[in-house]
Amino acid sequence: MEPSFATYPSMKTQLESTLPLPLPGAYVERVSDIWDRFLIVAIFVGMFGLAYAALATPLLQPIVDLARRHHWSGFWVRPTVIWIAMGFLLMFVRTLLWLRYRPFAPASFNEAPRLTVVIPAYNEGEMVEDSIASVAAANYPKDRLQIIAIDDGSKDDTWRYIERAAQRYPGLVTPIRLAQNRGKRGALAEGFRRATGEVIITVDSDSIIDGETLLAIAGPFRDERVGAVVGHADVANRWVNWLTKMQQVRYYAAFHVIKGTESLLSGTVTCASGCCSAYRREVILPELPGWETQTFLGVAATFGDDRALTNRVLRRWRVVFQSTAVSRTNVPESMRVFLRQQLRWKKSWLRESTYVARYFWRKNPLAALFTYSSILFPLISPLVVVHAVYLRFASGSTDGLWFYLIGTYAMALLYSLYYAFRRDTAVWHHGMSFVAVYMAVLVFQTYWGVFTMRDNRWGTRDSTVKHEPVDHSRITVLLPDVVPSVASVAAG
Repeated sequence: MEPSFATYPSMKTQLESTLPLPLPGAYVERVSDIWDRFLIVAIFVGMFGLAYAALATPLLQPIVDLARRHHWSGFWVRPTVIWIAMGFLLMFVRTLLWLRYRPFAPASFNEAPRLTVVIPAYNEGEMVEDSIASVAAANYPKDRLQIIAIDDGSKDDTWRYIERAAQRYPGLVTPIRLAQNRGKRGALAEGFRRATGEVIITVDSDSIIDGETLLAIAGPFRDERVGAVVGHADVANRWVNWLTKMQQVRYYAAFHVIKGTESLLSGTVTCASGCCSAYRREVILPELPGWETQTFLGVAATFGDDRALTNRVLRRWRVVFQSTAVSRTNVPESMRVFLRQQLRWKKSWLRESTYVARYFWRKNPLAALFTYSSILFPLISPLVVVHAVYLRFASGSTDGLWFYLIGTYAMALLYSLYYAFRRDTAVWHHGMSFVAVYMAVLVFQTYWGVFTMRDNRWGTRDSTVKHEPVDHSRITVLLPDVVPSVASVAAG
């Protein structure tokens, strides 16, 4: 009998949490509703307030005077004007492309290729069993599916849940236990080498996939030019607080709008996210030695494994987005953990951008424009903010400040409307929350990331990854057909 989600209570609870239902508890629900309503009211009050300031007061008069006198050169010495104008132009073109995006047809049962799903886990506890169960329950021919679950030297009971999943799905799940923590990159590389499928899929241990995801993500590989495919990630715990709701809107824009347009432009997606991505086995195996031992500024690259692997594939192959291959992942619920995660992502983006910039000009011209702009904008944005806010207050001139506020507000509203246009939920307005957090805090993380690039600590985990030669004799592998008889085997 095929497994189903209903069989596993914890996973079923996780899936139900993704539905647009109120949080349990009348008080929590009331506070959440009040905050959401306040934010919606604030959005429209702010919109009308800025419109009034722009049209009914002389705040923007210096900029209007420049245009009337045709002193166009005066605009080029105003970084705020350039920044806002370029931002709107790129958003306009990206929006037109986004509206044209259509997903690839899924693979059929008869043509489905052999798949290997690799799930690395570190101190994940019972969530890893939910992740394995969601893959095992997916609609895919079981005789063409292999699941490799890897315990990356966890200090908790993660291995017990992996063992239990292996016993529940004999012949389907191969559990591997690393004797020491090698980091996500090392764990993935171990899974890649043991994979037998034509296509290898990575699923994070805090993520679960939808039932049709495997067939959907295998579909684009009909095109022999495609080397990797990234699915869409929703936030599983998005109803916890405003921060998780904000990340749900951010994830939608990052995947559907950004990756969707990159996919349209000759398959130039720059990051196949670890939540759920797929690679041709023949493409990534030759890249493993360099990717696994990657260094930057003389230190090991311990994070950004997904962006780094995508970079290696993208040089010669197409990387595309498949919106119908859906995973649901847990995101940070506190600002402290969120900021640490964002700093880690910022560092990997900075590192990989130095490689992308070397070859991306050979790709689709419009894709190259978007990519180089996406590298330039975060680097100049902190200077624009400082110029618009702090220096303008110091000089007594506020025309640049108001232009900056109006432009940023308009872009933030458009960002929110991306989600409101395509998703029928009540969190669209939290796109404004993200832009507010970005302009107040995250924009400055770019420079902090530059200054701390040599610090390769994960930031949200409590281990120090050891980068030593791998002794494969010290890895416990429980073969699926003999799991019950060797479940007590210890590493080394």
